[in-house]
Amino acid sequence: MKAGIIAAGRGERLRSQNQLKPLVKLGDRTLIEHVLTSMTEADVSEVVIIINEASLAVPDHVANSKWPFALRWIVETTPSSMHSFLRVVETLAANDEGGPFLISTTDIVANPGSYAAFVSKARAFEDVDVTLALTPPMNDDKPLYVCVDGSDITAIGEDASPSDWATAGLYFVRPSILGEAATARHERLDALRKFLERLLERGYHLAGVPISQSIDVDRPADIDAAIEFLRTLEK
Repeated sequence: MKAGIIAAGRGERLRSQNQLKPLVKLGDRTLIEHVLTSMTEADVSEVVIIINEASLAVPDHVANSKWPFALRWIVETTPSSMHSFLRVVETLAANDEGGPFLISTTDIVANPGSYAAFVSKARAFEDVDVTLALTPPMNDDKPLYVCVDGSDITAIGEDASPSDWATAGLYFVRPSILGEAATARHERLDALRKFLERLLERGYHLAGVPISQSIDVDRPADIDAAIEFLRTLEK
C-alpha cells in the first residue's frame, strides 16, 4: 500500500511563533516524524509528501532517520488543502496505480496502532471511494462535522452540524475521485472540506470509521495538549 502526507499548508497560526508546522517538536520527535511512525505501523511501502517551497528544511530533517519505506517529495506551494490533496493522490495514482491510498495530514498525533486499525477497517469497504477517519470534535476550533448512518456518510460540513463526529485528517482514497479534480480546480474550490462535500453531492460513496483519540495540532495551545496526550500514552 502506498501513502501520502499533506504538509504544504502555511501553518500560519504556528508560523506566527516562528515554528514550521511539520517540524514542531513534541517530545523527542517532530510532528511529521509522529505521522511517519504511524505510517510505519500501517505497513506502507512508499510515502509521497507534499511540502511548500518555504519548507525545504523538512526533507533534510526527515532524512536524518531511517524509514522502512521509500520517500518521494513534491515541492509546491499550492493554493489550498484541496490542491495539495489532489496532487498527492494524482502522484500516487500515476502509472495506473489502482490504490486505495492512505492519506494523512501532517498535524495528527494519534494513539499507537490507530493508522493500522483504520486501514484494516477501511479495506473492508470495497465500493467506497473515500473512507474518512472520524473523531469527536473535542477542542478543534474549525471541526469538519460528519453525519453517518452505520458507516455511510450522509452529510458533511454545515449540513452535518452539530454532530458527535468530525474528520480526523486521515483518509483511505481510491483514484476514482480524480474524476472530479479538473472541475473542482476550474471552479476554484479553496478547501479540501469543500471537495469532500462536492464528492458527496455528486453521488460518490463516502464512509466513516471512528479511530481512537487523536490530537490535531493547529494552534500553539495544541502543542501542549499533544505533549500531554503523548505523556498519558507512556503511562
